[in-house]
Amino acid sequence: MDVYEAAANMIAFSEFMVTAVKVTYGDAADAKAEVAGFDRSCFVTDLVFSVGGSAATIFTALTPQQLWNVVKGAFDLWKHLKGSPPANVTHQGQNVSVTNNSGSILQVRTESLTLVLTDKGAEAVERFVRQGLNHEGYGSLSIETDTDPAVTAEVSVEESAYFVPVSKEAQLSDNTVHMTIVIVAAVFQDGNKWRFSDGASTFSAAIFDGDFLALVNNGARFGKGDVLEVEMHIVQTRSGMKVSVDRSITKVLRHLTPQEQATIF
Repeated sequence: MDVYEAAANMIAFSEFMVTAVKVTYGDAADAKAEVAGFDRSCFVTDLVFSVGGSAATIFTALTPQQLWNVVKGAFDLWKHLKGSPPANVTHQGQNVSVTNNSGSILQVRTESLTLVLTDKGAEAVERFVRQGLNHEGYGSLSIETDTDPAVTAEVSVEESAYFVPVSKEAQLSDNTVHMTIVIVAAVFQDGNKWRFSDGASTFSAAIFDGDFLALVNNGARFGKGDVLEVEMHIVQTRSGMKVSVDRSITKVLRHLTPQEQATIF
């Protein structure tokens, strides 16, 4: 890992811990990170966090126990979920029981679940855990405290694949609309999406009209600038704070080449 990659990992880890602090103590908590030192035996970094105005190094007895329980619980939960959203969540006071897709149940603090489901926490942990352990020569990652070995978050290379956003998607809308679009890029490889424009923006869409695909496979001419009149299926979903749109063409009603458009218009 070169110095740029190491710096990126440190930044991602700092962002994760700042998010953990705010999840644990509230948005008003003042959380800042500073590098305290390095260890040459392996890639080890000590960071000092200022929480609520008091300094606490995360590798000493000054570490707030509550914060570490939240962080360790979040790491255990990512490994428990194995990259998939929770199948079920049951609240029990300050704790939650989280069921994964295999039916196994893990109990953690409510703040640990919140940390796993936040966009900032998930994006940061993906960078310093999954991407960080993807570098050759690294076998594991651990976050440790000198005084309490029980409060240790450790991840192997194999487990690092689980450290991704796992917020369950919620469908916001599902509509089929009649519209006219322009081909920006025709893709003739099975399974790949074509690029289109609706006059305001460009987007990708899969084509599921069997009759149209048969024409493509039989050598019919389609290219940039062609106009298609279609039935478009549009599904809008939300995962955490991220909203995404999936488009697919269920039926091509008419196809006009640039020459045919000139004749008509």
